[in-house]
Amino acid sequence: MITINDVAKKAKVSKSSVSRVINGNYEYMSEDLKKRILKAMEELNYMPNTLAQSLKKKRTQMIGIILSDISNPFWSEVLKGAQKECLKYGYLLIVSTSDEDPVVEEENVISLKNRQVDGLILNTTGQNTEEYRRLVEEEYPLVFLDRIHTEMKVDTVNVNNILGSKLAIEYLLNQGHEKIGILSYPTENKSPREERIAGYKKTLIEHGVTIDESLIKVCKQEPGSGIDATLELLDRSDQVTAIFSTHATLNLEILTGVRKAGLKVPDDVSVIGYDDFPWVPLLDPPLSTVAQPAFELGVRAAQMLISKMENEDKSETEMFQLNPELIIRNSCASPKVIK
Repeated sequence: MITINDVAKKAKVSKSSVSRVINGNYEYMSEDLKKRILKAMEELNYMPNTLAQSLKKKRTQMIGIILSDISNPFWSEVLKGAQKECLKYGYLLIVSTSDEDPVVEEENVISLKNRQVDGLILNTTGQNTEEYRRLVEEEYPLVFLDRIHTEMKVDTVNVNNILGSKLAIEYLLNQGHEKIGILSYPTENKSPREERIAGYKKTLIEHGVTIDESLIKVCKQEPGSGIDATLELLDRSDQVTAIFSTHATLNLEILTGVRKAGLKVPDDVSVIGYDDFPWVPLLDPPLSTVAQPAFELGVRAAQMLISKMENEDKSETEMFQLNPELIIRNSCASPKVIK
């Protein structure tokens, strides 16, 4: 059985240093030393005695995470990141989903608290403001994931959605496109969606292109809505030459809509999607996308929450923002006038 002594010997440090890392008391420890100890623990497959730790700390060593839509493959990658980080520090991650239902979300919060999880990572529906406020007032360890709530001070990890849109729209503009449509799901209480549309508008204005509100399609979050919106854009007398998707599901519906219109990507219309998965390069054509660092998002959220729980004197609210990346494939070309 691997012990703390074995870890200390392999990392060439004292037992007390290893103990500090296990218990999260590494605020004044050098990053190199912490990484060396964590590497030794990983190589030896050392698992701390979480029962003894929880009794000592009066904690359960459990963290709850509530996601808005677990069917979206984006969240699978986020969970992988969060899970890896939790296991590294001896925490069990308990996963639940709200399915964008505020009632279910509130029930999940209550249920997880009743199970005495030590803290929560919350990808909110944005509709339970009073519940969020109660958690803040109770000083309950809490991190908001992906969605921002400006009306209250809560540690938050998100992605720069304004930049994501900017990368996509500038790429299309540089190829000569000006009639660029954008598809989104409803934006109410959903800051990433609001920001992606805001980034689209901001980038067009910066490049001297007049905003045409009719090119902004907010789709119902139901199957086929994106197909219908795509057909509407392509049926205009001044048909769009490019379409920007702001959601992984809409990526596929836009491609389907283009085919239904009897057109081809990118010969007749260029398409840029959002989120990148292993199967995206296999689409016909391989889709250019704005890729979000989903795994890193999960890692950072778990890191932030664990730091908050382990450092009880931590009072300043932290906002950590990750940057997306534009992946260029074969779904965009210079605009072609359709007759």
